[in-house]
Amino acid sequence: MPDSPAGEKTEEATAKRRSEARRKGTVAKSHDLTSAAVIVALLMVLPSVLGNLGNALMQSVRSGISSAPLDVRWSSVTTYGWKVLQGPLLAVVPIMAVALIVGLGMNFAQVGFVASAQAMTPNFQKLNPLNGVKRLFSPVAGVEGLKALLKTLLFAYLAWTTIRGNWDDLVSLGWGRPATMFSVVGSVMHQVFLKVAISWLILAALDYYFQRKQVDKQLRMTKQEVKQEMREMELAPELRGFIARRRRAISKSRMMEAVKTADVIVTNPTHFSVAIKYDPKKMHAPQVVAKGRDLIALKIREVAAESRVPIVPNPPLARQLYKKCEIGDYVPRDLFQAVAEVLAYVYRTIRRQRVA
Repeated sequence: MPDSPAGEKTEEATAKRRSEARRKGTVAKSHDLTSAAVIVALLMVLPSVLGNLGNALMQSVRSGISSAPLDVRWSSVTTYGWKVLQGPLLAVVPIMAVALIVGLGMNFAQVGFVASAQAMTPNFQKLNPLNGVKRLFSPVAGVEGLKALLKTLLFAYLAWTTIRGNWDDLVSLGWGRPATMFSVVGSVMHQVFLKVAISWLILAALDYYFQRKQVDKQLRMTKQEVKQEMREMELAPELRGFIARRRRAISKSRMMEAVKTADVIVTNPTHFSVAIKYDPKKMHAPQVVAKGRDLIALKIREVAAESRVPIVPNPPLARQLYKKCEIGDYVPRDLFQAVAEVLAYVYRTIRRQRVA
């Protein structure tokens, strides 16, 4: 059998590759699977819950009529309202508890616990209408639209066959008692929803399986990448230490070069220094291009002063940026406002200096 080309991704992803992908938020997940599981679980418990809810509502009506307050004081009205609504609210609690437990359980079963700051970083490029139009007419959107159409046809077929099977009972409802009417209609609706939910759950499980296959395919590696990773893991401790020190030195040199092109340096003002750059034409958010503490922070301020990069003391913001961001990271959402104010201040100051 001929060897595959060197650049072709034919190897399964290593544990390290998968771990890095999870940190970036690249995981297989089906929202349909979670929704379908929640609906199936609710349909299983709904009959008993509805019985309790009906009794609670009847008791609430009786209590509301018999214990209506004789005055309109706030304490009397609130006590009366709680007495009337207490039963129905407690009857609904099992529904909310089942939905919460099953929803969280299905999400955890699919992806485990994944907290990815990079995946949660807002991407303003997604707000571009042109990008939205491209996604709308992309092959992925076409496949999703076809899947939605097939699911709709399947669900409609299941609903029709269930109604057809109970057609005689439905036709005879006009001669029955109201209680019988509600019982028959409720039974038919429950059958329809249960069949639709179970079929949806099966389709969602298949969708999750194919998504896992797609993610595995996306994470595949070339033979050269696998060899390089193994080589890095098998290096002697002394050599790994030397390489790490060398990389830190190169990274520090590049970081100081990045300081020269930064828009502002946010300082503690002595312990921390964080360099921020923002180009609205190329970046969806401000980016941390350098950071350091103590001696490195001092060096960043010295390079910034030589390159005439504005230095703005803001101890709380500097500490938060240093703690939450690595070099190359975009500013997290909760710090957008504070960073925007600093950049606006710098731009106004530069404009006044140019006018003067």
